[in-house]
Amino acid sequence: MSPASDGPLTYDDLVALARRFEGRPLQTVTGKQFTVGIARTREIFFTPASSGWGQADGRKAAERFAERYNEIGSLRPKDYADVSRNSSYLIGLLIGAGVADK
Repeated sequence: MSPASDGPLTYDDLVALARRFEGRPLQTVTGKQFTVGIARTREIFFTPASSGWGQADGRKAAERFAERYNEIGSLRPKDYADVSRNSSYLIGLLIGAGVADK
């Protein structure tokens, strides 16, 4: 479900959530802390607290994540392993925003 409406989750919704939580600590479903940010290119990136190194896998991967989330609504990162290497962070962002419940 989109944070802006009852419609499907979109990339724009993910960007809006990233803006809302930018720089604030969030947690993955396994309890690992991270922050989220947005590059000038509107690409969402995640910085794990453990490494301090930002990582992104691109807009297309986040779009594929949103598409899969709309299909299955799963909060298990392994269900998205073939579409995004940042699924644990994207799920953590959704949970942190209250869009998805654990």
